[in-house]
Amino acid sequence: MAWISVANSLAVAAQTAMPDWVRARGMATYQMALMGGAAAGSLVWGQVAGLTDVRTAVLAAAAYGLVVWGATRKLTVEGSAEIDFTPVSGPEQPDPVIPIDPQEGPVMVTIEYRIDPAQAAAFVEVMERTRRARLRQGALSWGLFKDTSHPGRYVEYFVDENWLEHQRRLQRFTAFDAELRDERLKFHQDSRPPVLRRYVAEFGADLPPAL
Repeated sequence: MAWISVANSLAVAAQTAMPDWVRARGMATYQMALMGGAAAGSLVWGQVAGLTDVRTAVLAAAAYGLVVWGATRKLTVEGSAEIDFTPVSGPEQPDPVIPIDPQEGPVMVTIEYRIDPAQAAAFVEVMERTRRARLRQGALSWGLFKDTSHPGRYVEYFVDENWLEHQRRLQRFTAFDAELRDERLKFHQDSRPPVLRRYVAEFGADLPPAL
């Protein structure tokens, strides 16, 4: 009864926490972790029972379970409460003036911000949250650079696997993404919106690690 109730509770929580577009992949990962953990636990505690006896193995497993519970009791499968995955209307799909194959890539996106240098620390904090959001959405690499010649000029870049994945990113826009975008734009001081450019690799690109 305990096994069934825990497994079912985790499965429901996992499905509720994940957005529609990634739920199938997320549940596959969840099932792999659940079954893999059960198999690994059987191996480990079976070895303990073989070296000692069944009673010792069961008591040791129970004690280990309490230790793990204490170490992870603040973690939840739902993740952070600040992330609202409710789908909302996102940015318009790009309309390139040159023909681009859906599998062509990688695709690099750059966004130029102009902020008050006095607000740099607060802006960087928001961009750190942006970094986690971009990578969570599937970006292969991310970075934020400041201009050495113009204080307050920052350039964000991130890289998607190909043109199709970049389009899918825009279709997966959520309420959390919209809120984070609004926070970034509050720092932008130009009368025009941040300059956004998209580049498609002409041939194989050596991508830097995700910063």
